[in-house]
Amino acid sequence: MSFRKAAAIIAAAGAFAAFSVPAMALENEFHGTYTFTTNFSNFQDGGSGDFNPAAKPDKLKTNNYFEQRARLQYIAKASDDLKLVTHFELDSRFGSEPGGKYVTSGDKLDADGITLETKHVYLDFNIGKSFNVRTGIMPYKDTIKGLLIDADVPAIITTTKLGAYSLILGFSRFDDDGGARLGDKNKDLFIMDNIYTFTKDTKAAFSYYLLADYAAGTTGFGGTVLDLADANNDIQLHTFALSGETKINTLSLSGFVAMQAGNQKHVNPAGDNTQFHGWAANVAAKMPLGPGTAKTAFLYTSGNNSNNANSYKGWITSSVNSYNESGLMIMARNTANSPTSTDRYIRRNVTNIAVATLGYDAKLSEKLYLNGNAGFGFAPSSNDAPTDKVSGKHNASDYMGTEINLETGYKIYKNLTLRAQAAYMILGGYYKNAASNSLATNGKDPENPYTMRLLASFAF
Repeated sequence: MSFRKAAAIIAAAGAFAAFSVPAMALENEFHGTYTFTTNFSNFQDGGSGDFNPAAKPDKLKTNNYFEQRARLQYIAKASDDLKLVTHFELDSRFGSEPGGKYVTSGDKLDADGITLETKHVYLDFNIGKSFNVRTGIMPYKDTIKGLLIDADVPAIITTTKLGAYSLILGFSRFDDDGGARLGDKNKDLFIMDNIYTFTKDTKAAFSYYLLADYAAGTTGFGGTVLDLADANNDIQLHTFALSGETKINTLSLSGFVAMQAGNQKHVNPAGDNTQFHGWAANVAAKMPLGPGTAKTAFLYTSGNNSNNANSYKGWITSSVNSYNESGLMIMARNTANSPTSTDRYIRRNVTNIAVATLGYDAKLSEKLYLNGNAGFGFAPSSNDAPTDKVSGKHNASDYMGTEINLETGYKIYKNLTLRAQAAYMILGGYYKNAASNSLATNGKDPENPYTMRLLASFAF
């Protein structure tokens, strides 16, 4: 036996023993998910980001591709008060060329490659009965349904519970430019959530978030006009939010209002500052009806309708946010419906949109379900709208369009569900005569976007 083989056997035996020895008093938990997706879409292309119908020709060919995602979670639990959580992700698209996130993926012939990514690694522990600490890379979603941030973040977050009151304080640094002194030019997020639970069905929250950008790069928050290539363009964005939810008999209600203030320094050679004045609001309701649940919701996020460089009125985000309540698949980002690594929406960065939605989730049997949603979207601001090539104006109207989608699923086993999804959006006057290849004087409308997917989802 070679030295290498002997060493490998000893190492494996040692690892097995480490997990097996009772004296360690560790509980080892393993969880995971696997999703396989077949995609047919004229706008989804295996990538991530905003999709602008006006930037495409008026005739689009259908993309067809296969992708998969596995997520593996291991939790080392020393006690109910102390655990280490690790979560890893493996993505691939069948036959994808090297480049981007698939640069080393094992999805070519003979499947040799590395696709392992870190999703979460954090320590979770309690100090006493009322104080919890999490530190590391972890998921965080704000109290306003993810409209500011819904992402995995490197952070330190504490939770203090005092009866019905909970105080969440957190700090995340998600960009560090380095340089002569670490900690000088960063993107930092400060979190404060005050949550009061009145009854088991009623609670309210007041939250304050500070996004502070001192980084020297060209990227600001939200992919907006705030992206200026000047190390002196410091950004301080204050977000104040009030949210709540309650239940009246079988009717569940929820909603929030949020406003933003702050400024960005030296936005022009004269040294002027830009003041922020964004806001967002939401109301939603759902109740059991027949064999399922009927639901409706309305969301408003402001757009920048100001022509004054010293005032920015659009809703600004961390650039990674979501609006899952809509049930939409095309118009606004919904992480509950994102097919593995494909993450492209008209408003992936959910801002400058007002959308009303109606939906029904039907449970047809213990194994079979059918969900349907309709969404009606408007753009609060026309300043960045596509140009109507006939009138020469930004757009014919602020109506973005109507989305209709369906999903059905059948549970073959307790852990395995087969699903089918389809969505179609009828574009409105916001995109009239705005197709990118329209050279004729009469212009052409962009093609209506659609997507169809077949999925197999396994969870343990």
